[in-house]
Amino acid sequence: MSFKINCICNICESIPENTQISFAIGYVENLEPEVKMKCSNGHVFTALLQVPKFAFMFENGLTAFNKGFYIEAFSCFYSAIELFRIDFSSAYFHSYENKSVNELKKHFKSIKISERIYGIYKLALGLYSGDSEDKEFTTIKIKGNKNKNITELRNLVVHAGHIPSKNEVEQVGYSIYKYIIKIYQTFNIKEHDADDPFPWPAIMQYYFDSIVEYCQENILDYQDISQNKDSRYTIIASDTYTGLKLNTVLEISNLPTFKDLLEINKGHNINKDVTEKIVNKEIAI
Repeated sequence: MSFKINCICNICESIPENTQISFAIGYVENLEPEVKMKCSNGHVFTALLQVPKFAFMFENGLTAFNKGFYIEAFSCFYSAIELFRIDFSSAYFHSYENKSVNELKKHFKSIKISERIYGIYKLALGLYSGDSEDKEFTTIKIKGNKNKNITELRNLVVHAGHIPSKNEVEQVGYSIYKYIIKIYQTFNIKEHDADDPFPWPAIMQYYFDSIVEYCQENILDYQDISQNKDSRYTIIASDTYTGLKLNTVLEISNLPTFKDLLEINKGHNINKDVTEKIVNKEIAI
């Protein structure tokens, strides 16, 4: 997975006489949580990500769909749900069983089979909600020539060479979007007060603690980085890059449509393409 991101160069910002905004670009790959960034003035620094991978993967699905690559979009959407299952499980055992982020990353790194990941997820889901059957997901129906549930369609695509239609991919993408948002927003940290009108999502806490542990291991001052006092690093924890809007409280009964998500995605890609052109042009000059 490679996903382009950009941010304002904090090194350029730290130069008092610099009056122009300079952007840096980088690519999210599998070297989490750090992403190397480079700005138009040649400055290099590291961005620490507090954005879940499943959000980037889902956004890649929207990009592929907008470009007409429906099989790739299907793959990204389904990969997003598998990454979400890992994050949910990790966040549960981190918040409710006091397991460290590093322990959990090592554990899940050794698990490659989807069925095993799903089994752990259903265990965590059951321990948290009391229902390990995952009825919300298994009962999703995909309408077509022959109505199938979402898992049946996935197996046909992966194991039987079925080429999903545009309509099938749209249904899968939007069903996964609604599923993730609902679970994400109702899955809170163990310390959550039932009377708190603004609950703190457990997965958000997991990613926050992940960066804190990373800083401790690498003898970095998280507070200095978060307050932009260390120009070698920056933290990216916003909703800027994905349509899932994980830092925003969404009304479950009035979510954006799939068409809305596609339009948001177009805006993201336009911004990234323009930024890269600006950066490359300034580097060339």
